[in-house]
Amino acid sequence: MMLDELAIDYSEYLKVNNENEVSALKDVVEDMLTRLEEFQTFMEMVRALRMESTEMHYDSIKAMKSKVTELTDSVNKLEKLVNKVGEDVELVDQQLTEAEACMPINKDGPLNTILKPFFKKQEDHSSKQLPAYEPPVIFKSDDYFLATKAEDALKIIESDATTNN
Repeated sequence: MMLDELAIDYSEYLKVNNENEVSALKDVVEDMLTRLEEFQTFMEMVRALRMESTEMHYDSIKAMKSKVTELTDSVNKLEKLVNKVGEDVELVDQQLTEAEACMPINKDGPLNTILKPFFKKQEDHSSKQLPAYEPPVIFKSDDYFLATKAEDALKIIESDATTNN
């Protein structure tokens, strides 16, 4: 008998009452599931708004693509024009330097200019033949931009000027 009572007493020590811990764990899991469902709902809302926004703006973005491409082409043409104008300015500057070197320009100071007729004979400048000037071929804006666009822009400017007067 005593052995039975001792066995029952010891068996009470081995029994684990974990209902409190399991209950707390269940509460935490239920709370996490609730938050997960809220997050899922939020993500579905965001996805729906994104799709709506994409559908709403897609056509306008697609329509702007051609305008952006046209603007890019115009900028590229303008860049080529600026480079060509720079080259033409360098060419004209070089021709100007050559022309100045060929011209009979007095490079002496004012004192030498006054005294020169007394000490030297006058040179006949009319006997020297200057080379014929050939103007360089320079850019044409029509090569870079369509004339119709320029005419349209001019008409817009003229119509603005008449409405302002």
